[in-house]
Amino acid sequence: MPTPDQNIYIGRAGEFLASYILESYGLRTTHVDLPHDDLWCDTPSGMLVRVQVKSCSKATQHGKQRRPLRYCFQFGPNRNTYDGVYILVALDKKLCLAFKRDDTIGRTLKINPDRFTQEAQTETIRKAFML
Repeated sequence: MPTPDQNIYIGRAGEFLASYILESYGLRTTHVDLPHDDLWCDTPSGMLVRVQVKSCSKATQHGKQRRPLRYCFQFGPNRNTYDGVYILVALDKKLCLAFKRDDTIGRTLKINPDRFTQEAQTETIRKAFML
């Protein structure tokens, strides 16, 4: 389990990877350090999109029982009112998925590692940013 100091570095690495990936889809990103935003993205159509990045260094097993590996992303209390896009980063795979608020459920989202594919990355980014 990462320490709080390591979590900061995992989060920062995820923000920079997300920025790199989003830029490759034609989105201009600006890194911001605000309470609810990590990135601001300008779309080719001129829309500004707020982005919150959630990062995991690797998939893990949670709980006492031997459950399948999952990436576990934690959301803060503002998840019900956040009007931006969540970018979920799997650092070990160097891939991400994009979700709008309506696509996330609860305070924790557990994702099967098999869902992180190049195709899913492209599909979710295009959908979330209306590309």
